Amino acid sequence: MIAAFVISLALLALSGVLIDLHRRSWHAARANLDMSERVRRFAASQYRRRMQASGMIGLIGVGIGVWPIVPRQPGPMAFYVAVLVAACGWIMLLALADFWATRQYFARLRNEQLTAQLKLAIEMRAATKSAEAEA
Repeated sequence: MIAAFVISLALLALSGVLIDLHRRSWHAARANLDMSERVRRFAASQYRRRMQASGMIGLIGVGIGVWPIVPRQPGPMAFYVAVLVAACGWIMLLALADFWATRQYFARLRNEQLTAQLKLAIEMRAATKSAEAEA
């Protein structure tokens, strides 16, 4: 019972810290006026996903904390376990969605950077050839 209480408090503390970190990063992103609309949308969706996951961690902590008052009968115990498993599954889905979205975002940035580098290399080659032709 003490272990359940300690785990519950640890999950609640972790949830609180994560929520605070996400809120701070979102406020910093909102305050940044140099941010493009696409970057702002990415930051907003990332904030929503991560806030949901962090809140769910806190709810799992509460769920573990109420374990001693769950009746030791098959029906209520099955419902209790199903809710905890569903919450963990939801956190995993949010984590996968966040991973995929972040990967796509940075792949798009990388492609834009490579395109800009290629354009610059072409311009430099053209400038070099025109300078050689003039000489």
